[in-house]
Amino acid sequence: MELQEAIMGRRSIRKYTDQDVSREQIDAILKAGYWAPRVNERWKFIVVRDEQARKILSQRDRPRGDKATQPHIANAPVDIVVCIDFRGASERDKALYAMQEASAAIQNMLLTAYELGLGTCWNGSFDDEGVKEILGLPDGVETVAIISFGYPAETSTGLRRKKLEEIVHRERYSGE
Repeated sequence: MELQEAIMGRRSIRKYTDQDVSREQIDAILKAGYWAPRVNERWKFIVVRDEQARKILSQRDRPRGDKATQPHIANAPVDIVVCIDFRGASERDKALYAMQEASAAIQNMLLTAYELGLGTCWNGSFDDEGVKEILGLPDGVETVAIISFGYPAETSTGLRRKKLEEIVHRERYSGE
């Protein structure tokens, strides 16, 4: 698969088959995340296969405080939780570098999974305290994303996007 094909073809998938994801596939995905650009390597990757843990990970807080679920997190054969270890980090690292490097790692993992024939979904809405508890995260380690992985049971066309000309500015910001 060519890189541009992977970049433009990858879509968020929220329905997965029952087919298992192999240890070799997971290791290839983790290795791709590991090789992302980094400053301080504050990321941590937690592979979650346990069904009960995935159910807890699928819960998300709503503004009213009631729990909602994201079934695709629970139904995926594997979830990878991406965390950042902020302990000992500078303010600039906390505000910028750590998130940049975690996001680069996530993108590498998504593209690698797509190349391996897997579907993925990058999830940013979750119950912070529930995730901390089920995964045993210490103070100072925060969850950035939960990525669900599995063989796709759906085809997604993706979201409509603005035209490139609408988001690109040359030399200076112009327009609204």
